[in-house]
Amino acid sequence: MTAELQRTRESVVPAAHSPRWAVVDLVRGIAIVAVVAFHLTWDLGDLGLISWRISADPAGKVIAHAIAGSFLFLVGVSLVLAHRRGIRWRSFWRREAQLVLLALAITAFSAVHQPREIVTFGILHAIALVSVLALPAVRAPRRVAWLLAAIAVALPWLVHLPGRSPWISWTGLADGTEPALDWQPVLPWIALTFVGIGVMRSLVLRADTAAVPRLQGWRPAPGPRSWLGVLGRHTLAIYVLHQPILYGALSLVA
Repeated sequence: MTAELQRTRESVVPAAHSPRWAVVDLVRGIAIVAVVAFHLTWDLGDLGLISWRISADPAGKVIAHAIAGSFLFLVGVSLVLAHRRGIRWRSFWRREAQLVLLALAITAFSAVHQPREIVTFGILHAIALVSVLALPAVRAPRRVAWLLAAIAVALPWLVHLPGRSPWISWTGLADGTEPALDWQPVLPWIALTFVGIGVMRSLVLRADTAAVPRLQGWRPAPGPRSWLGVLGRHTLAIYVLHQPILYGALSLVA
């Protein structure tokens, strides 16, 4: 079956919930564990319990970018899994509302906790906006996702907005940003979301090959991998709750 015929068939199928891929939950679980480990190290350094300040180390910045990039890639993967048979608008906007509310809550919390480093556009803000911007690529021809990924990488080299104001820094086209506890600009990072869409659409269109059904049907054996899968199904709650718990507990120790 050609890709065009597959798209035609999918376009007449009512929007329905697609089964979860356990391997995606596993990868998402690994990513959220990496987030918790990163913030734990950050908190230990911030409270003076260890000498290494991961936020000031170039290696720490590389790690932070890698973790954020993995989540933005997974946004693209998840959009395809959830909406490739038709956009499930109610589910999509419910998820968007959750992301926006939690992003605003983080902004408000940072304004109280660290007013000199307010989070105006962190990873949750980015995921919320990127999800909206990238959603049309799920139903567009596959080449569109790859083209948009290339454009997203090229734009910061071609367009420059002077200044560091939060009103423009979120684009990724400005000189940088004012100090913030978390900053995740849209460009060029949305390219990873488009790559996730392109990769996942390529996989689901090759469902007649032997590798894809095995990947889709894979289930972890009981043990650490299954626990990671459980964490991967609750990444949003873990992301929001883990830092107050970690920092509060370590503050008592310090």
